[in-house]
Amino acid sequence: MDCFLCDLPMRPDVLEGTFRCAACGLFRSDLPIAINQAVGDRLDEARRERALKPLRLANFARLLDACAGHLPAGASLLDVGCAHGWFLQAAAARGYRATGLEPDRVLAARAAATGQPVIQGFFPEALPTGAAYDAVVFNDVFEHLPDPHAMAEAVRARLRPGGVLILTLPLAQGAAFRLARVAARLGICGPLARMWQQGLPSPHLAYYSTETLLRLVRAHGFEPVGGGRLAAMTLRGLWPRIRYDRRVSRPQAAALYLAAAGLTAVSALAPPDIGFFVLRKVET
Repeated sequence: MDCFLCDLPMRPDVLEGTFRCAACGLFRSDLPIAINQAVGDRLDEARRERALKPLRLANFARLLDACAGHLPAGASLLDVGCAHGWFLQAAAARGYRATGLEPDRVLAARAAATGQPVIQGFFPEALPTGAAYDAVVFNDVFEHLPDPHAMAEAVRARLRPGGVLILTLPLAQGAAFRLARVAARLGICGPLARMWQQGLPSPHLAYYSTETLLRLVRAHGFEPVGGGRLAAMTLRGLWPRIRYDRRVSRPQAAALYLAAAGLTAVSALAPPDIGFFVLRKVET
């Protein structure tokens, strides 16, 4: 596998199917994608929703606060990979015209049930011809994309002049990712496999640091105008978050819970595990 930033061969990393570029530090994977394919009863979606919703809503509120100065009143937003539609609801409550795009048929139906406009399909092919937006948002989605260069160009084409690309994603410089790699070197691969979402329908295909992410987006005519950190975990909802994957046994879940709780306690002193970036389209 080659690095899509350096065009150099990448070295296998500690987890099977993952790779690291020695030149720039980018991480990639070749984990299989299975969106809209049957995965049996591995995922408890009700438990997953209970686990994630409070954390995501708190993060979306902080994100929208930070983006307020970069968006015009009543701005049109496209939320790519809108999942349950929680960001759509949060944005609409602030007066924005938010549209969701979701490739997973089941999740698209759940998001549409919230009353927000949702398109089922992939970005950008499923969008109406000529549709343009003041902001395109990827909440925990950009790291799942197989061709981020093509996506960045597609975003530019769909943004109005002066529009912004808004990204939230896990970061490779975060303590959780770095400690999980150390554990995997010691033979404890579960935490790192979970962070890559190995075996799930849409695994992570890249892990960016702040530096590698900015290198990518700058190559496509975006400049950062804002950003910060978001909460990666809270104790509230942590147990069901670990247990929504039914293959995780109780002893495994208990070990993951204790490790995650410890990280949560010191997270404010460590580099961010989850970051957000507000990137302005540079006109040429």
